[in-house]
Amino acid sequence: MFRKPVGVVAGILPWNFPFFLIARKMAPALVTGNTIVIKPSEETPNNCFEFTKLAAEVGLPDGVFNVISGRGDIGAELSGSAKVDMISFTGSVKTGENIMAAAAPNITKLNLELGGKAPAIVLDDADIDMAVKAIRDSRVINSGQVCNCAERVYVQRGVAEEFISKITDAMNETRFGNPLVDKNIDMGPLINSQAVMKVQEAVSTAIAQGAKLECGGTRAETPQGHYFLPTVLSGCDMSMDIMKVETFGPVLPIQIVDSLDEAIEHANNCDVGLTSSIFTKDLSKAMHAVKMLEFGETYINREHFEAMQGYHAGMRKSGLGGADGKHGLYEFLSTQVVYMQC
Repeated sequence: MFRKPVGVVAGILPWNFPFFLIARKMAPALVTGNTIVIKPSEETPNNCFEFTKLAAEVGLPDGVFNVISGRGDIGAELSGSAKVDMISFTGSVKTGENIMAAAAPNITKLNLELGGKAPAIVLDDADIDMAVKAIRDSRVINSGQVCNCAERVYVQRGVAEEFISKITDAMNETRFGNPLVDKNIDMGPLINSQAVMKVQEAVSTAIAQGAKLECGGTRAETPQGHYFLPTVLSGCDMSMDIMKVETFGPVLPIQIVDSLDEAIEHANNCDVGLTSSIFTKDLSKAMHAVKMLEFGETYINREHFEAMQGYHAGMRKSGLGGADGKHGLYEFLSTQVVYMQC
C-alpha cells in the first residue's frame, strides 16, 4: 500500500489551550507530509505568533507552516476554501456545525473536537479520598475550561454524604490567583468577563431549579482578573440544565444514585461523548461501566486529563438529540480508550 499526503491542512484553534494545540495539530500534519495553516483564536493569538518565530528558527521551508489570524469570518473563509484538503478544529459545537456547513461544498475532510459534559461515577466501594482528589483536580484544571474534564458527578447513596462533604472541603481549599505572580495556586482566572457571567448564570439557574449550594457560587472578590469561586452543587437531577449543558467553569454538580446502572443511564443521557470516569475497587464493575458508557475515553480511578501517549478522541452520539434537536458531535471513533490507575 502506498500512502500519500492529504495536502493542505487547516488547524483552527480554541483559546483554552492555544500553545499546546498548535503542536497537536501541526505535528501530525507535518510528519505525514502535509502543509498546515493555523488560525488561532482571536482571544489568544500572541503565543501563536511567538511559535512562528520558533518554526522559522528550525529552518522549515517557506509555506510548510503558516498562520492566519482574525475573528470567525477568517475561520469561515478558511473552512470554505477549495485549497484546503482537511480541517482539524477544536472548539464549540455551534462553530463545528458552521465549519461543517462551510466545508460541505468542497467535501473537505473534517476532524472535529467539540464540547463535552464528562460524567464521573463514584461507587460505594470507591476510595473516596482518591475520588475527591481526582475529581477536584479535574474540575479546577485550567479553571474548569477543559472539554474533557469532569463536569458532573453521580455518587452512590451509601457514600454520598461523605463524598459531598469532602469534595466541598477540597473545593473550598482550592487556591486561586494570578499564575504569573503566585506559583503556588491551583486555579487561575476565566478567559474574560463574559465567561464569568455565563458561569454565574448556570449556577443561578441550577439553584432556581432546586440545587443546593454547598460552596462558592459567585464571582471571587479580587482587585483584578475574572475569577469564579470553586463551586459545589448538591441535590441535582437530570431535569436541571447544569447536568446537561457544558459549564466551562469551576462548578461541580452532584446527583445521588442508587446503582451503577442508574449512574450509567444518566451519564449516557447527553448529546456529546468525549470522556467519562468511574471510581471503584471492583474491576468487574469498572469493566461493565467501560462497556456501557458511550464515551470515547473512560478513566478508572484517576482524573480525566488524557495521557500524552494515548489516543484522544470522542464518540459520535448519533442516537441522541440536543436541546435544539441536533446531534452533538465529537470526533468519529470506532473504539474506546481506557485509562486505569490501580
